[in-house]
Amino acid sequence: MARVPPERAPRLLSPPVLGWILYDFANTIFSFVVITRYFNDWIVSERGQPDIYVGLMSAAVSIALLAALPVIGARADREGRHKPVLVVFTVTCVAMTALLGVVEPVLLALVVAGLATFAFNTADSQYHPLLAVVAPEGKRGRVSGTGVAVGYLGTLVALFALGAYVDDGEAQKAFLPAAAMLGVFALPCFFLVREKGRKSDSYVRASQRSLTLLVAGFRRARREPYGRLLLARFLYVDAIATVIQFLTVYARRTGDFDGDAIDALLALSTVAAIAGAVGAGLLAERLGPRRVILGTLVITVVTLVATAATGSSALLWVAGPFVGIALGSLSAVDRIFFLRLVPAERRGEEFGLYALVGKLSSGFGPLVLWGGTV
Repeated sequence: MARVPPERAPRLLSPPVLGWILYDFANTIFSFVVITRYFNDWIVSERGQPDIYVGLMSAAVSIALLAALPVIGARADREGRHKPVLVVFTVTCVAMTALLGVVEPVLLALVVAGLATFAFNTADSQYHPLLAVVAPEGKRGRVSGTGVAVGYLGTLVALFALGAYVDDGEAQKAFLPAAAMLGVFALPCFFLVREKGRKSDSYVRASQRSLTLLVAGFRRARREPYGRLLLARFLYVDAIATVIQFLTVYARRTGDFDGDAIDALLALSTVAAIAGAVGAGLLAERLGPRRVILGTLVITVVTLVATAATGSSALLWVAGPFVGIALGSLSAVDRIFFLRLVPAERRGEEFGLYALVGKLSSGFGPLVLWGGTV
């Protein structure tokens, strides 16, 4: 009797997984260039505008996302197709990022940056559910952690490539090449990740139902276990987003950091984020995502409290890497935890809430914690 060969386990880096991971690479290029390094430096440090302008822009984007993300997520769930939304809004983000490289009026630049950020976050909200499409449950920790780690390699690539091209006082020059890199590295996800899809209602009827589901989703989250994770996520993303968004501005104001020193600090923090993402993804498979999240938050709180209490600019060399570890770890692990807690048939809808909570926190955190206190 012929022996039946054992079924081969799917490769970790299959073409769909590779495409999904490279999208993380593309994503962090935008996040680094527009949110962390160059946009705030351009508006606040080079153009001399108040910090609160950037905070108000972030808050306005958050309000728009509050209305849009759950509706878009519910629609994508019913169609079983998240990638079309990702493609449309990624292309929009690329176009708006390129436009930032040529606009001059500050108000117009803030509007364009807001549109780019809205498009980025909308695409991102439909990127996370694709993890369930490209990877089986037993490998999602490694795939998620690898995606975040490779994503932060995108930060390093952008940092060194743009650092060699953009001189101090010329931050606007970063946006056109950043748009090109974002578009190029997003393409594999467009072509390699495939969904089956299914028939759906008409757009009007689906939108009406989506609005109802938005209200129901918030009510449901109050009763479900993932609601507590969403509340926790709002709080810790609030703090981390504020640190990330204004780290460049704060470092310049200490008087001890020029452009090269800021790039070195960001590079060190990014390497720490890569290590955090890989390590957290592996630990989540062994210890569970909840324990990894709690441990990460404890270490981060201690570091930030110590830095704030001393007011020492030298401690930024410690705080930056620890925030990087926290960002990498939480990015890799909390989406795994959330994916585990939500029903499969509502992943897109609930990930709309997941993304929405993060984006609201990212928008209002800098406005309230930084703009309201500094």
